[in-house]
Order: sequence, then structure tokens, then C-alpha cells
Amino acid sequence: MLLRPAAAPGSLEPERPGGAGRGNRRQPLRRLPWALGQGQPGVAAAARGRGRRTKGHAGPGDAARSAREWGAAATPLSAAPGGAGSAAMPWFPVKKIRKQIKLLLLLVLLTCAAWLTYVHLSLVRQGRALRQRLGYGRDGEKLSVTDGRGIRTALATQRAEDSSESREEEPVSEGQDPGMLFPGGAGRPLVLNLTRQVPAWREEYKGQVNLHVFEDWCGGAVGQLRRNLHFPLFPHTRTTVKKLAVSPKWKNYGLRLFGFIHPARDGDVQFSVASDDNSEFWLSPNESPAGAQLVAFVGKTGSEWTAPGEFTKFSSQVSKPRRLMASRRYYFELLHKQDDRGSDHVEVGWRAFLPGLKFEVIGSAHISLYTDESALKMDHVAHVPQSPASHVGGRPRQEEPRADMLRPDPRDAFFLTPRVEPSDLESVLEPCAYAPTYVVKDFPIARYQGLQFVYLSFVYPNDHTRLTHMETDNKCFYRESPLYLESEEAAGLVRGRWHEDAIDWQRTFSVGTVDFELLRSDWNDLRCNVSGNLQLPEAEAVDVVAQYMERLNMRHSGRYALLRIVNVEKRRDSARGSRFLLELELQERGGRRLRLSEYVFLRLPGAGAGDTEEDRESPAPAAASSAPPDGRPGLCRPLRLAWRQDVMVHFVVPVKNQARWVIQFLADMAALHARTGDSRFSVVLVDFESEDMDVERALRAARLPRYQYLRRAGNFERSAGLQAGVDAVEDASSIVFLCDLHIHFPPSILDGIRKHCVEGKLAFAPVVMRLSCGSSPGDPHGYWEVNGFGLFGIYKSDFDRIGGMNTEEFRDQWGGEDWELLDRVLQAGLEVERLRVRNFYHHFHSKRGMWGARSRKAARKEAP
Repeated sequence: MLLRPAAAPGSLEPERPGGAGRGNRRQPLRRLPWALGQGQPGVAAAARGRGRRTKGHAGPGDAARSAREWGAAATPLSAAPGGAGSAAMPWFPVKKIRKQIKLLLLLVLLTCAAWLTYVHLSLVRQGRALRQRLGYGRDGEKLSVTDGRGIRTALATQRAEDSSESREEEPVSEGQDPGMLFPGGAGRPLVLNLTRQVPAWREEYKGQVNLHVFEDWCGGAVGQLRRNLHFPLFPHTRTTVKKLAVSPKWKNYGLRLFGFIHPARDGDVQFSVASDDNSEFWLSPNESPAGAQLVAFVGKTGSEWTAPGEFTKFSSQVSKPRRLMASRRYYFELLHKQDDRGSDHVEVGWRAFLPGLKFEVIGSAHISLYTDESALKMDHVAHVPQSPASHVGGRPRQEEPRADMLRPDPRDAFFLTPRVEPSDLESVLEPCAYAPTYVVKDFPIARYQGLQFVYLSFVYPNDHTRLTHMETDNKCFYRESPLYLESEEAAGLVRGRWHEDAIDWQRTFSVGTVDFELLRSDWNDLRCNVSGNLQLPEAEAVDVVAQYMERLNMRHSGRYALLRIVNVEKRRDSARGSRFLLELELQERGGRRLRLSEYVFLRLPGAGAGDTEEDRESPAPAAASSAPPDGRPGLCRPLRLAWRQDVMVHFVVPVKNQARWVIQFLADMAALHARTGDSRFSVVLVDFESEDMDVERALRAARLPRYQYLRRAGNFERSAGLQAGVDAVEDASSIVFLCDLHIHFPPSILDGIRKHCVEGKLAFAPVVMRLSCGSSPGDPHGYWEVNGFGLFGIYKSDFDRIGGMNTEEFRDQWGGEDWELLDRVLQAGLEVERLRVRNFYHHFHSKRGMWGARSRKAARKEAP
């Protein structure tokens, strides 16, 4: 008797006639016992109508019994006869579930495939965008671009492989971001633009290697060479040498030698480097600079050195054996740094890896050029190789800024905050005349005496422009005083030796609060070049802000709430009152944060307004608003002392044969535009027939909002160049900033120039920090240029009114033209605002051979 499961209503497949025939057997039921984990293959055979015993299967009785068991399981509970249905197993839709599982798995696979495709396309798209932005032109031609330090670089799309040899630590980014197109960003890692495509090599390149010289840079460590602003693309000199042994007999320089080594035979070779001071020898396993690895070096701190030919003084000098082949050439790079002491030399030796052999200097028979640079101008740098040696250890690892000025300050980015419309503030204070007594209009002053009539402003809160890390060199705060001196007898010092009995570890003393700012005055102290801006007492700043906020809320019915005082600047006039620049962060009722930046005048009670024409035209301030009944000074709005946020600023710079500095300056200006989004400035370059680069082409390539190029013939003349640049500016109501080429600008410089230049009233002479040899904006060591006025902002109308630059007297020289201009600016009745500006640096550079200028004596000899 054939047993089979009962047909359930709604089953996956209806029962067909023919019972257990082969052609219409029920495949789902065949696999069901396996799916449920019940029965054996013999049961399935019985279900197909085969009662015979098969090999390894159960007999008919077992088959019938098993069939009854899983047949009952396949029968729905409602179909069971009598009450036996309560004990039967429920029907389980296995086939449907399996199909659903398959569909679910298929859906998961399709989703994963779609996601992987999306990720792949996104990465490919980003890679293409990167290549288009950084490395290739419209026709796929490889270009040079600007790297994180504002230097054009040859591009590569991959990182170098990690060296198996010892290497300097990877650089850690400081306040400014080297991985960006330009400096200024923070916290991003350095992107290495490594050269992988080697230029075509020629047989005539044999016998010499490329040598790049970076002059006038202090320090003896190779890491200091990498901190040079122009390393590795813009050396002072490009030349060649015929062997890997160089001794120029000079000081404060760095060398970069690179090219190819051609082994004489196959085999294992050891290299060694010797130098005074430090050096590094890098070797690639092939001809690609991107694969260069550090194989030998002398020191890392600048204090290590060797004698000439002393190849085994340090274990780091000698490399591990390297397998080289005579049929191949290998890229190498040799870096050397020399300070201002001792002898200077660097040499590389090699030997076969055999016992007892000595190192021999690598000569001309085994070296060749990387490329021929003899016909290239100094701004052509796409051919200069970039390897891991060019970047590794470029910045020192430091957790805290070495200078307080490097710490973040709200002033640095406050210019990005939207400004309260000046029209909403005009009626907050009553207008008043502004004519300070320290203005020397029409007052006869001796030549260069204007320095004595420039006064400093007070600042709140502390902007940390005091160079506390440089006070070991200039103790202007701590001059000798009886306050700090003890007698030798009291101190226990006798004949240069201390009495042990004089030491008292329980000795105490009394001390009071010392504030050296109270000892400073607002006159321009030319002896103290590490002191910062004068500090305004907090109580005075808060009092002025409180008075202004009270008037502001009275006028606008409490529309603004004070969030914080960002900056207050005070110029003191002991006879009539004090001028303040208030910069406050406000919260507008119901919405956004705003920036208030306005000049106010705290007028002394009973102070006269003066006899100037402006005073006679100005209305007298109302007593109720500007003169409190208690006799305290009252605030008023100084007439004609409002600065314009939308005024155009023109940077005027004369240049001649300064390719590396021109490119750096243009990169900094482009970075300023990119970081601030400010398009209201232009660059005016006056080129005195530069021969080392195409200045006009560089201007066109720079991403500047506006520029002008002027070409002048003859010898470099700073005064004439500045005058020509100002004459090219058509708008008399714009600001011209007489500038230098070697300046590092903070992002807030445009806002600072605009705030401190007022047409007919104010000119701006910011104090720049002059960096010392070997110092950089990330690690600033130097001093404030307190007696220099070469960086000068003034409205063009005022510049024309005073007669412009003295081009006759300073025709063939520069130095003193800024003081002469200052005299005339002061005599014209303008105030000169003098402030130290945060993160505003003048890069160190040598004046040797600068500008290619002739002396006045030489010019006279050449005259007919």
C-alpha cells in the first residue's frame, strides 16, 4: 500500500493523477524531510511510490511509518480527522520560504554590488578631479602647481613607498596647513608631490650632477634646510659639479645634489657620507626619485660633523649593502647643511662589499645629470625632482606654540563675521569734532624728525604681541634696577665663591605685583624691539564699551546683546580726550551674530575742539548725550572718522630679478583671496626688466582677483617703482599699500588696512616682525621692526596731496625714503596709526646682489 502525505489546502503544488509515476513525482516533497531534519532517503523513495528496498535505505515498513509521520506533519491542523488534529504538526511552507530567502540573498548581493560600484566611481571621479585641479592642463600636459608653502611643484598622484632604512620622522603640521594649496590652514597632513616620471636622459649628461644652492639660511641640520621657504624648488643658484665632493668655503647655506649613479659592475655596494655639518644621502632602487630611501647620514641636530674623508666616525654614515647592476642607473640625492662656524665640506664614497676595501669618492665616470637646467629660467621648476628627501622632517614636532602670538585669537578671524551696517549706528552717538592736539599739521619739523611724532595705541584684550620668547636677547623690560640687585655681602658671594653657611633654604621675602606695562609710554621706543602693543587697562575698556552699549540699546530698543569684547584700541590725547576703535561681537535679537567695528571719541569735559576748519563746521555735541551730568567724559561720534569696508586696496610692489620671491608673493596673495573670499584688492607689480623669470606670465597664471603689470627700464629704484605703481591706480578714493616682496601676510591684513586708513584723517604703518636667519612663521624668532615705515597704507588722494614719493633724491638708492615720506604725511595733518600686527612677518633674506642694482658711484662713472 502506497503511503503519501495528505494534500493540504493552499499547498505549494496540487496532487497530480498517476500517483507515484516518475514523470509526475513531487520534487518539493522529495526534499522536505531533509529540510526538516526528519526521515531518511528511504522515506522519500517510498513517497514516490517505490516500495522496493534500495541500497542503504530503510525497508517498506519503515517507509510507511516515516511517511505517516511526515505526512501528518504536512497536513494542516484543520484537516486532521476527529480530534486527532490537535496532536498533528502544523503545515510548514518550506518552498515559499526558500524562494523568499533566495530573493533576499539576491537583493543583498545586488545592493552590495551597487554600493561597491558607487564607491569605485566616486573614488575614480575624485582622482580625476584631483588630476585636473593639480596636475594636468586641457590637453593632458603635465603642469607645475603650487604646494602648501606657495611653491610650484611637479605633481604625482601616489605616495612614496615606506623606506626600510632609518628615516627622519614625518612632519607634524603646525598652525598653518601645508597640505593645502597655500599656507594658512591648520591641522592637515603634508601632501607629498613626488616625482615619478623621469625626464629623458641623454648620453651627454654623464660626468656631472645637478647642484642647487640655498644661501643665507642659518643652522647646521638638514631639517633646517627643509624649513627654508624656497626649498626644494627655488634655490639661489643652479649649477653642476663633476664629483660627489663639494667644499665651497662659505657659511650659512644648504646644498642639494641630485642625479644618477652608474655602477661600474654588478654586485653589492656600500655607501658612506662625510660632512661638516650635517648631511643625508638618499638612493632610489631605480631611476625614479619617488623611491628614494635614506641610506646614510651624518647627524640630525646640527652639532655632528666629520673631518674630510672620515667615512666611519658614526655608524649612521655607512649604508647597508645594496645590490646594483651596471646596466641600470640609480637616482640619488645628497643634502648638506652648513652653519656659520667651522669648515664646510660634503662627500660621498662607495666600495664593493668585500673585506678590507676603503671608501672612494664617487667620481665623474659614474655620475650623470638628472636633467639639463642651463637654458631654463629660475621660475621654471616643473623639472625639479621631488623625492621623500625633499619633505621628510620638514617641520619640527611640537605640542605647544613656541611664541604666544601663534595661539588662536578671536581677532584673527573676526573679519569674517558680518558687520552691523554703519547707517544703523550713525544716530547712536551725537557727532562731535575730532582734531587731536598731537597732529602736527603745518608744523615745521626737521628731516626724519617725524619718528618722534608717531604715537602708539593701547590695545585690549592682550593680543600677545610681546615676544616673550625673545627677551633673552633684548631685556627692554628688565633693565638694571636696585629692585633686583643685592649686595655681594648679603648674597654671600666672596671672591667669586659662595660660603656654604650663607645658604638658607628657609629664607623668604616679600613681593608685590609688578606690571611693566604701567612703566611704558605711548611714544615710539626704538630701543625695545621685543615689546608688544601697549596694554589698555580692562576697567577703562569695559567702561567705554558699557557706555556705548547703553546708548546702542536706547536707540534700538534692546535689539543687540553684547557677547564679547573682541578688540578695543585707544589713541590718547591728554588735552582733548581719547579716540577708541570698538570691535564687539553682538547677538541680534532673534537671529545672527554681528560685528560692530566703529570709531568713538571719549571727550574730556570742557575740552576745546580746536580752531580747524572741521571744528568750525562740526555741530557741538549735545550735553545730555555726550557730557554726563556727573562730569565724566562722554562718548560722541567723531566726524569724518568712519572707515569703509568695501574700499579697494592696491598692493604696490617693485621687483627685479627676484623670481623665487615673486612666485612666493603671488602665491600668498592668491591664498589670501582663497581664504578670505575678499575680491576687493589688487596687486600692482612694477618690473624693472627682470631676467630670471617672466613676471607678467606669472601674474596671469596667479589666481588673483585683479592685477596690473608695469614694466620699467633701467636700474632698480624703489621710490620710482612705488610712484609708478600708485600712478597706475585710477580711483583716488582707494587705498594704496606700499609693500615689500618678502612679506608673510595674516588673513586679517586687508581688514586691518581698511580699518586704520581713513581718507583725509588716518594712514597706517603696521609694525612687521623681522624674522631671523633660519626662522619661519611657524617658529618665529626675530624682532619688531619698530623704526621701519616702508610698509605704508594711505588713500591715494592723500598720497597725491602730499606729493608722492621723493623720486629725485632716492633715484639710485633706497633706505630713508620711508622716513622722508613720513615727515610729509605728518605735516599734511594726517595721523599715522602704529600697531604691531599679529602673524605679520618679514622673511629673512640677504641683500647681497639683491635687485641687481648699481651704486650711485657706478652710475656716475658710466654717465657721459
